[in-house]
Amino acid sequence: MQSTNFAKRHFNPILNRCLVWAQTHEWRGKHRFYLWMSGHFPHKLIRYCVQERSFSVPISELCFWLERGPNNYYLEEFAPFCDLLNDLDKPFTLLDLGADIGTVSSLVASRCTNLSNIIAFEPNPNSFTVLEQNFSRFDVDVMALNSAVSDFNGKANLEADIDRANDHEGQIIKTDTGAIDVVRLDSWFDLNPHVRLCDIIVIKIDVEGQEQQVLGGAKIIISKVDKVIVLLEIHPDVLRASNISPEHLLNEAEKIRDFSWFVPAVNIGNKLDRARPFFEQFEEKQYDIIGISIPR
Repeated sequence: MQSTNFAKRHFNPILNRCLVWAQTHEWRGKHRFYLWMSGHFPHKLIRYCVQERSFSVPISELCFWLERGPNNYYLEEFAPFCDLLNDLDKPFTLLDLGADIGTVSSLVASRCTNLSNIIAFEPNPNSFTVLEQNFSRFDVDVMALNSAVSDFNGKANLEADIDRANDHEGQIIKTDTGAIDVVRLDSWFDLNPHVRLCDIIVIKIDVEGQEQQVLGGAKIIISKVDKVIVLLEIHPDVLRASNISPEHLLNEAEKIRDFSWFVPAVNIGNKLDRARPFFEQFEEKQYDIIGISIPR
């Protein structure tokens, strides 16, 4: 029944092809058209073909109109990230924390030949519905869980716009009577020993204010594997709301093991100078930064 209802959210094939063209090209009136379509069809999905598999994106999500579809999603950051992963000498597990509809997982699955499996966590039920269906088309071992990740096991409420097909900026508020499940990664893997985890893990963390808590709740997982690569979102607005700095997040990771940090959108070859504040080195805006572990 869920698959049938999900299929009804797509446009007919001819209109879908037109919408794919509209997203992936620049043309006069594109933004006005996006606003009109989002207002009239807020829960509809555009279906893409990604390496012969179907991948759906909400028509109302602006980033896919700005970035020309999911195949081109912020490639100034994710292309060098995937190039780095292709240089790994062993297969890796991707932990996609704050997976939304699976766009980053899709890019990694499409671009990285040594990806072994994906374990994704997404608390927003609207986003998770799309994530689950997108994952059903992957030809790699995938697992999707409808829960948030933090430093505790329990419940929370999600402050998100439920009228949107996917609000990937939702934040969790801890409460015993919450509707959202929250897991601590170390505890979750203890309770699920059958879940495969490679000697190399790649952790994408985009959890809207819970980044520090995620790291604190994953100390065992991060410390016990051979190598860890972290993709960590640095968002000034989220940091201010949480009353922390980029240095708080980097310090939390470095309590577990040593990391070298890079900013792929600026220059993947230059290591972050940890002796200077992050926003003294870079313009104050949103970044995804890469941390590469250095075995002790």
